[in-house]
Amino acid sequence: MPQTVYTVRMAIMGLCFSLGFVALGTHVYRLQIIRHQELLTKAQAKYTTASSQAGMRGEIRDVNGNLLAANMAGYDILAEPRLFQSWEPHEIARLLAAMLPVENNTLQRRFAQTNLVEVTVARNVNIELTRQVRELGLPGLRFVPSNQRYYPKKHLFANIVGFLDDLGEGAEGIEREANHILQPTSGRLVYERDRRGARLHNHYVNESTPRDGAHIFLTIHEPIQSIVEEELMRMVERHRPHAAYAIMANPRTGAIMAMVQYPNFDPNQRRGITPEQWRNRIVGDGFEPGSIMKAVALAGALDYQTVTLMDQFDCERGLWFYRGRSMRDAGQRHGVLPVWQIIQKSSNIGTAKIALEMGEQRMYQTLHRFGFGRPTGIELPNEAPGIFHSLSNWDGLTLSRICIGHGLVATPLQMIQAYCALANDGVMPQLHLIDRVEYPDGQVKVTQPPPRGRVLRPGTAIEISRALATVTTPDGTGRRAAVEGYRVAGKTGTAQKVIDGRYSDQHHIASFIGYVPAENPAFVLLVVADEPTENGYYGGTVAGPAFARIAEKTLRHLQVAPSPFRPAVARHP
Repeated sequence: MPQTVYTVRMAIMGLCFSLGFVALGTHVYRLQIIRHQELLTKAQAKYTTASSQAGMRGEIRDVNGNLLAANMAGYDILAEPRLFQSWEPHEIARLLAAMLPVENNTLQRRFAQTNLVEVTVARNVNIELTRQVRELGLPGLRFVPSNQRYYPKKHLFANIVGFLDDLGEGAEGIEREANHILQPTSGRLVYERDRRGARLHNHYVNESTPRDGAHIFLTIHEPIQSIVEEELMRMVERHRPHAAYAIMANPRTGAIMAMVQYPNFDPNQRRGITPEQWRNRIVGDGFEPGSIMKAVALAGALDYQTVTLMDQFDCERGLWFYRGRSMRDAGQRHGVLPVWQIIQKSSNIGTAKIALEMGEQRMYQTLHRFGFGRPTGIELPNEAPGIFHSLSNWDGLTLSRICIGHGLVATPLQMIQAYCALANDGVMPQLHLIDRVEYPDGQVKVTQPPPRGRVLRPGTAIEISRALATVTTPDGTGRRAAVEGYRVAGKTGTAQKVIDGRYSDQHHIASFIGYVPAENPAFVLLVVADEPTENGYYGGTVAGPAFARIAEKTLRHLQVAPSPFRPAVARHP
């Protein structure tokens, strides 16, 4: 009996030990196998920490490598409103807004967001300004090292390069359009630490490397950009227009060589700037081009062989009635003129009569081929398409008006694109602003888009260039755009602006567009003054001299040889 009891007791004890080992093993299995990832994550949260590492945003340079947008060391200033202690949030907002490029109302709105522990005060603040903010001794602020965007050329390239928003994303210009190229990627370092928070060397849990953004080289030439700005401002000072701009392009490649506008701004000091200053007028504005459209329309007439340069038309002594409406040649009383002289004298009546012989269908096809009504596709945001109505919307007067630059809205880029085709033997290039992209790994991608296509026969382009070269002779409307020693092919434009639905006699757009040398153009240049208010308003008077000065200095800079033959007075094209 005692032996039996002993055996039973031993069996019970063995069973208990077995069950205990089974339970322990099950528990260990759950901890080590089933809950391994869960518990490891909790443990790592106790002894690991992470830090972000940001790459550098790509630089923007001109075609020769001159720096236009760079990075400077700075700080992001953050705030925890719950740590403001005895300070009132509105008082801290007022003090910070007085020193930083952020509005008081914006800060007060951010500080009032109770669902956020920490809010942004300002990003990319320079070191000196950060020091001044630190000296205020305000509670609840945190200063995190960052990179500040800096524009060393200030206003010179502002409307091309653009600027960044508060989050470091491109807001305007190339900064916006090429943000995906310039933007760096962030890295993340996860490491182990001891109980005091100190990093344990060589105890990295995970690491990803930050990658810098790519560098962009524009097609712009800084010396030429400076020339254009200097002479454009000289025109602004003399004629006091509400706005003005100039754009230069290489007609063979479509590369933009200079792009300047007034008013402009300094992207390093953006407090108080308005859309009138920072929007790119050359990309986003449209205007009725007036007489600078005549060269395109008449090139179509020559190309369709509707007329030759020597065909003659009666310009009606400056006044003509068509479909019950009058048309005038401003300040001129010409009689019968050949086509080339209609261009030279800029006769509205002669051009309209040629357009009527050409017909609506051919005129529409000509302007459509030249790209009117469609964006050029340049690498800048918010490009306007202009306004070019379909043929079904033309009325009985449209044909006689659209050929002289009324009844459609063109953009400066479209006009440059069209004249590039005239200067490039009838082939229209693709306008572009990015010359090449240089990636962090050393790879370089060169931008050379193919041309948009042929819009004129080569012989037609030569003929229209010969006619346009007479415009800048002493007998032409653009004689003030002449450049000593070179044949200049170009066209004046003086367009009335539409005010309250009617053409105004008091508001004009003065322009000159052309290319030099006429026989082998180094560039195409457009100069526009929007509403000149002093010392004249005609394109030849206002924009012509600025064109000549820009062209002369640019030809000298590019070391372009003078034309082999430059007649003093043109008797024929």
